Amino acid sequence: MNKIIVLLILLSFSSILKAQNAIQYTVSLENAVHHEASISMVIPQVPAGPLKVRMSRSSPGRYATHEFGKNIYDVHAYDIDGAEIKINQIEGDVYEIPNHQGKVKITYTLFANWVDGTYAGIDHRHAHLNMPASFMWVPTMQNIPMEVKFNLPLNWKVATQLIPKNGVYYAPNLQYFMDSPTELSNYQLKSWEVKNPDGLKQKINIVYHGATSDSVFNDFENKVKKVVIEAQAVFGELPKYENGEYRFLIDVLPTHAGDGMEHRNSTIITSRGESLDQKAEDVLGTVSHEYFHAWNVERIRPKTLEPFNFEKANMSDGLWFAEGFTQYYGELLLARAGINSPEDFASLQGNFLNAVLNAPGANKYSPIFMSQRAVFVDAGVAIDQNNHANIFSSYYLYGDITALALDLTLRSQFKLTLDDYMKAVWKAHGKTEIAYNISDLEKILGEITRSEDFAKTFFSQYIYGSQKADYEKLLAPAGFVFRRSQPNAAWIGNSRIVMKEGKAIVSSAAIKGTPLYLAGLDAGDAIIKMDENNIVNEQSILGFLKTKSPGEMLNITYERDGKTMSTTLKLANNPAVEVVTFEKAGLTITPEIEAFRKSWLNSKASN
Repeated sequence: MNKIIVLLILLSFSSILKAQNAIQYTVSLENAVHHEASISMVIPQVPAGPLKVRMSRSSPGRYATHEFGKNIYDVHAYDIDGAEIKINQIEGDVYEIPNHQGKVKITYTLFANWVDGTYAGIDHRHAHLNMPASFMWVPTMQNIPMEVKFNLPLNWKVATQLIPKNGVYYAPNLQYFMDSPTELSNYQLKSWEVKNPDGLKQKINIVYHGATSDSVFNDFENKVKKVVIEAQAVFGELPKYENGEYRFLIDVLPTHAGDGMEHRNSTIITSRGESLDQKAEDVLGTVSHEYFHAWNVERIRPKTLEPFNFEKANMSDGLWFAEGFTQYYGELLLARAGINSPEDFASLQGNFLNAVLNAPGANKYSPIFMSQRAVFVDAGVAIDQNNHANIFSSYYLYGDITALALDLTLRSQFKLTLDDYMKAVWKAHGKTEIAYNISDLEKILGEITRSEDFAKTFFSQYIYGSQKADYEKLLAPAGFVFRRSQPNAAWIGNSRIVMKEGKAIVSSAAIKGTPLYLAGLDAGDAIIKMDENNIVNEQSILGFLKTKSPGEMLNITYERDGKTMSTTLKLANNPAVEVVTFEKAGLTITPEIEAFRKSWLNSKASN
């Protein structure tokens, strides 16, 4: 027999065996109007001994725990003959079948009524399934293939990175399955091909569920295309997507939460709104960020997230790079694509600088520390109070301003760019999919700059340490001014104050080092008077402060625990900062500045 035919037969037989051994799910949506799905799970060839199955506690792209087991019930188990057998709930999200005959079927009801990147949502319009929030799994069978059959209402279609195969959707293992969000609806679809330098063609898909006009949807598609090619230009190529496709799974409905969540060959993007016509700008911002994750996080992965553990929180020391550098590029790609102006980009960087540089946590702790705090702040749920205001600063924004500093430093000192650095990281750790340690990122920086000393100093000061770059000096060559936005304004602090029953209540923790903090005021205190001025609303505070100057002393009368008390407060300069163009600041733009700015912010797709 022909050797090629024999090989094809063997490969076909191997595929059949894998399909027979796959864990098989069926999803039915007869009660979708009440946010329920009926799910069955057939597990073939169960090893001898008690069988444990479970729901996840965490989800790809998230770092805290989410306790998905709370939304399944009516859990039953059956043997190979269809007879019901005993299944015990031994933990909140873990079930055990003590006795079986080698093949088991489990059924349960899933309640799903929250559409975002983490949870699941089902109603009469669609089913939006994040896999960890939806499917039980077997901890001892994580390398077994998995298949799903969807019993759909009329006109609904399936959009997923799961691989279509003879009427079912296939994943080679648990990690791929859990990383494959799925949209079931009568969605709209836009598709096009993007070509890599080596000739590889791959399809990009916009899967959109929600209302929109044709003109807005067409304009949105054109802008997404620009973002895709600008992202491709950073690395020089697209990743190789399994099945040759990438999907933006986008939902815009009034009942949704706003979110974006990256996955290996797709991303979930949800927005609360009546239609894409209202939310296109917001959604494009999420598109730009999440698509960059197809390289940075999905393939350039920190070793601390490998393999992802669905049973607990996943702590990483590298989120300043994984999320923060992606935050930077998400905004930079919009500028390079011509969707946002250079002024918009600079203004937003000013907002991020303001948020980080005026955060007491970022002035004390490193980006690595902030990354490790994600297990507590990344949509983690707790009811007790915390001190995040004084110890935490977003690793998204902290990482962004670190990327900004590195990009401008490379351009000024080495005639390199952050794109050069990202390409080198991609070559070493993305294409190879060799997870990195922080020391690897430092090593690559030393290699591209040919200066181990520079790399060591940069990481020592700005990654392991909490020093901040000289942003005024770094931004000037591009024609941007970094400055105080309200340099002579009197300021009491940025704690939130709300009016309640005619009293100004400090409703959030006093920020360390601010006048309120130094005066001994804290959350729950009610400010009654500033000097002899009664505080009756927020305007009375703002109006009074306009008559004062930094350095002046105020007498504060306040209530605490029903008692009237007083303290002295010293007004400070408002520390808020901003970034504006030389043009707005009345400064001259030289040809050198114009060239620097264009090299940084203009399109790279045609280069």
